[in-house]
Amino acid sequence: MAPSAITPETSPERQYFSKKKAFVSRGPLSRTQSVATIKLNDGNVIPQVALGVYKAPNGQETEDAVTAALDAGYRHIDSAARYANEEACGRAISRWLQKTGTRREDIFICSKLWDADHGYEATFNALCSSLDKFGLDYLDLYLIHSPSDDEEKRLESWRALETAQKLGKVKSIGVSNFGAAHMQNLLEHARVIPAVNQVEVHPFCQREALVELCNKYDIKIEAYSPLARGNKLEDPTINAIAQKYGKTPAQILLNWNAARGNIVLPKSLTASRIQSNLNSFDFTLDSRDIATIDALGSENYVTGSMHKSKD
Repeated sequence: MAPSAITPETSPERQYFSKKKAFVSRGPLSRTQSVATIKLNDGNVIPQVALGVYKAPNGQETEDAVTAALDAGYRHIDSAARYANEEACGRAISRWLQKTGTRREDIFICSKLWDADHGYEATFNALCSSLDKFGLDYLDLYLIHSPSDDEEKRLESWRALETAQKLGKVKSIGVSNFGAAHMQNLLEHARVIPAVNQVEVHPFCQREALVELCNKYDIKIEAYSPLARGNKLEDPTINAIAQKYGKTPAQILLNWNAARGNIVLPKSLTASRIQSNLNSFDFTLDSRDIATIDALGSENYVTGSMHKSKD
């Protein structure tokens, strides 16, 4: 059975959280959102495409990329403590909100708990640090970045995320790089079912068994490396389909992923590519082309190093 709940009123974790004020804007509402949203199993909604900032520097280049993404219509920024660029993302978001009069609640911000910070109290300290670096009172989504090999610490971290959600410091909670065994173990102990599992998914790495398990519990897949880190942009099958639709190979890869109901996290620091990635969802692949792309999954081509299971 899962551990009993710790109520926000009695929780000792209040002292760990940042006391910074949320961004407040009294200006006009933001323009109509150009990105589709998906409803999560906790009732919150998430923009289906995000700007990923993995390996982006904690400086002006990343600030410019985040600003370009928000200007283009992105409303979802995916960072992590391990990326070491939460401050740059926070500065860019703050300036953009003030410049445009957009409400804080119209931007979806995600960060992640790094491996070294697993454990109940350590998780709260790490969340506090991320909130301070972003300059926020809450995150829209907070993930366990990868499953600790220590089951007790892994479950303690999840219990801390559940309490943080009760306290309103995170809107939604989830995991990343969890294979089927890790997910099953978590589900046996959790009071709150994860809203998402962020894993590598693209036509050459489809992880069908894991996706099926997540679908059973209405856990949405967030697909990182949806472009296979650019290593499959010359694939002849993808290029032939791209020619047919008058699209780029990258746009075909992103469209395929989104059509499966996944949240996609393309990474770029280049304004033109940021815009091009956002233009990947204005067409529909026909069933024959989808079947052709689906057949590429047999390669099981994995680019990431965070996978701790074969599923």
